[in-house]
Amino acid sequence: MLSTRVASCLLVFAHVLAGPLSGAACRATTQHPAQPRPATARIKLGRCDQQVIYNLPAQRFDETAIAIAHATGCFIRYTDKSLVNVPVQPVRGRLTRRQALRVALRGTALRIVRETPDLMEVKRVAKPR
Repeated sequence: MLSTRVASCLLVFAHVLAGPLSGAACRATTQHPAQPRPATARIKLGRCDQQVIYNLPAQRFDETAIAIAHATGCFIRYTDKSLVNVPVQPVRGRLTRRQALRVALRGTALRIVRETPDLMEVKRVAKPR
């Protein structure tokens, strides 16, 4: 009889110990359900995303812009005519037109300030002090 009482007390004690933990775990999962992941944004690809093999030397910006955009419909816009004579980096390899323009502008004060599927706009930006 004593062993039955000890066994039942131990069973109750084990239940009391496990009860709050399992209850807290259940409440935690019901209070904080998993948030649905947001849909990833789809980038619309255009003419500026077609790959081409380039072998352009270091030259003036306007020459490189014409060579990158040539006969593709990927328009490279710049309204500041002083950008024409800015020297840019050589471009070599199989790249999209976006990648090619970024390679050409690396290390210069020129930046792509606007992009759409078929357009890239370039401006001069002031170097930070």
